[in-house]
Amino acid sequence: MLGAPKIGEAAAWKARIDAQGGVDAIVEGAINGINQMPARGGDPSLSDEEVQEAVEYMLGQSGL
Repeated sequence: MLGAPKIGEAAAWKARIDAQGGVDAIVEGAINGINQMPARGGDPSLSDEEVQEAVEYMLGQSGL
């Protein structure tokens, strides 16, 4: 959505990780929102841990 890497796009995820300064920065952006992406993917009921697990899942499914 809005230019975000899709699950399975390892090169796109790797580039995003490198550009943002690591996986922790990706998680932080997912928790707090970044650019057009709302905080917690638009679901304020998600905990920090749930957001982190979702990011880790997407990265794992992308081979990272």
